[in-house]
Amino acid sequence: MTVTKAELAEIIYKNIGFSKKDATEIVDAFFDLIKEGIVNMEKVKIKGIGTFYARSKKERLGRNPQTDKPMMISARRVIVYRAGTSLKKLLKENKPIASSKNDGA
Repeated sequence: MTVTKAELAEIIYKNIGFSKKDATEIVDAFFDLIKEGIVNMEKVKIKGIGTFYARSKKERLGRNPQTDKPMMISARRVIVYRAGTSLKKLLKENKPIASSKNDGA
């Protein structure tokens, strides 16, 4: 499932009753908070969902898959996501969750 920020704002608008403008601002503020934390090398924990954070990787020796020749892979930061315990439990139970999406029905 892919959900855009606009679709999230629409769900907030329909299900909670905020105006479309307010719902869009809420979604933007939420994602800005996550991005800010990650960029500042902070862990962003969302209870019941998981933790987002950036991790630094050192320079290392790798190989070019086209030529099979060794090459240095530069140091960089990567984004890591670790699922929370509640989410892992739901996945383990293998029970589908009812959609809260308001289809207008």
